[in-house]
Amino acid sequence: MRKGSSLNLEGKPADRPWIISIASGKGGVGKTLTTVNMALAARRLGLSTMILDGDFGLANVDVVMGMRARYNLVDVLESRCELKDIILEGPLGVRIIPGGSGLAQLADLKLVQRVQLLDKIAEVSKPYQLLLIDSGAGISSNVLHLNSIADEIMVVTTPEPHALTDAYAFLKVMHENYGRKNFNIIVNQAISEGQGLKIYQRVADVARRFLEIDLHLAGTVPKDALVERSVMMQRAADEHITHTRSGQAWNEITRKTLERLTEYREPSGKRGWQDLMFPQQTLRSVNAI
Repeated sequence: MRKGSSLNLEGKPADRPWIISIASGKGGVGKTLTTVNMALAARRLGLSTMILDGDFGLANVDVVMGMRARYNLVDVLESRCELKDIILEGPLGVRIIPGGSGLAQLADLKLVQRVQLLDKIAEVSKPYQLLLIDSGAGISSNVLHLNSIADEIMVVTTPEPHALTDAYAFLKVMHENYGRKNFNIIVNQAISEGQGLKIYQRVADVARRFLEIDLHLAGTVPKDALVERSVMMQRAADEHITHTRSGQAWNEITRKTLERLTEYREPSGKRGWQDLMFPQQTLRSVNAI
């Protein structure tokens, strides 16, 4: 780590990075922008960081960062190149595994293909301290499987009612299918911290009552015209973003999340890659093939 970083990584698994997934119930809530800014914030804290663009079929991390991927995961699946050959180097040295946009092959991967990809990703991500997964929106099998391997799941929502409804649906399915009981909520495009807290409490109360799961408020990101303009200009990864109100919020969310991750471990974080890739539900599915 860089000089001045206060994070203790002694508890990190030896054979893999910490894994944080960024998910949402619906698209358009700022999930990819959150992923990018958390990656940049982690780099400023001194962590070697990789992003997996897991929004298979609708990937756009490279576009948001002002880059263009020559190859994508389809090229890897069809054996035209190795996974290491498609990795991009973004701002501050963040490494990016680009997905593919508009590619039907990636939108509905078979279980065996997902496992093969994760096995390759496990290998290339070993040298890194942090892997961020932009997992895609919704509750497709691709999305659920990617989130199941994460040490921490960040669920991004906005104050809009349908965004909250879809976020709850994601929580419900992840809990029922993979037994996850702890999630982090990021309220994006909030008018104020007070509004963000109210939104979080509304979702948390329902989740606690009907699902018996605990939600943690990772933070509130204010609606910011400067960030919106930067996204339109494909300059969302520019250094000036960190000085905006939204940028400061993402920095704080990242710092607190990493501090919590390195101090308090969930059982999933103590497992190796093979256990993460093969939860009991997945093992039953594999055996049924």
